[in-house]
Amino acid sequence: MFARFYPTDRQAGYRGSPHKERIDRIAQHLVEQRYVPVVIAQHLREWLRFTVYLHERRLALPLESHGGDVQAYVAQRVAAGRSASRVRFVRAAVRIFLDADERGRFRRRVSTAVPCAVPFWMQGAVATYLTFLEAHRGLGARTLARRAWQLARLGQCLERLGVTSVATIAPVHLQRFLGQLHRQAVATRLTYAVTVRSFLGWAYGAALVPGDLRAAVRSPRQFRQAGIRDVLSETDVTRILSAVDRSSATGRRDYAVLLLAARYGLRPADIRQLSLGALHWRQGILSIVQTKTGRRLVLPLLVGPENLITAK
Repeated sequence: MFARFYPTDRQAGYRGSPHKERIDRIAQHLVEQRYVPVVIAQHLREWLRFTVYLHERRLALPLESHGGDVQAYVAQRVAAGRSASRVRFVRAAVRIFLDADERGRFRRRVSTAVPCAVPFWMQGAVATYLTFLEAHRGLGARTLARRAWQLARLGQCLERLGVTSVATIAPVHLQRFLGQLHRQAVATRLTYAVTVRSFLGWAYGAALVPGDLRAAVRSPRQFRQAGIRDVLSETDVTRILSAVDRSSATGRRDYAVLLLAARYGLRPADIRQLSLGALHWRQGILSIVQTKTGRRLVLPLLVGPENLITAK
């Protein structure tokens, strides 16, 4: 029924799975709920992978998603170097598969968040603001709910600071609120800044505050490559080097380039301009003029099974 969502080499496993009927029922419910095809495919493949894991270990289908067998499966998927978002998806896919009823239906979302109430003096402004966003900005229910939550946290913080009306909000109050979010991820703090700035801009246009306070809401700096690791572990380096096919001249060249970067820390510009004249085999040194600094750099040629002398 859903074989087209699987790669060719996995379609036979899907058709022969003892859990195929359950997989089909839940997948059909995804279709009825208008999940996009790519998400349906991801769930189908994860369910098959999970059931194969159970079959290989002769484990029965767990009754709930918090058992030891499920946690062991998720841990195995985490060990494969999955991103945090992918791990969340794996957990969600397994939960859906185990929690679905006999008709394949399941709860769309499990929420553990404690509702956050907007202070009484702020409720009218927040409700009117959210209505404005829905009617004139076309924001969806999830975005409106998130903004309501964030404004409720703002209101509770302002109340603790002695603020009891929207008109008395001052820049110092906003800075205190944003400052208490320092433990949140940068991306999360950015969404808070957007919400508060948007609310204050609307409030100024609606004459609820005497001045435009948007400039007082300072967003945290977010660096584009902040998530990239500064260094690789020795295991990671070994895996990268071992992945290069050295049976061809191109592969040997690529291996030498990676080796220069990993063992000597040379910049790409220095590797690019490297020539045989920089290698002094008798003296056992590598001598180059660095492109960035213009200074000469002399390094010893490393000897070993995965070092430069062997890679020549």
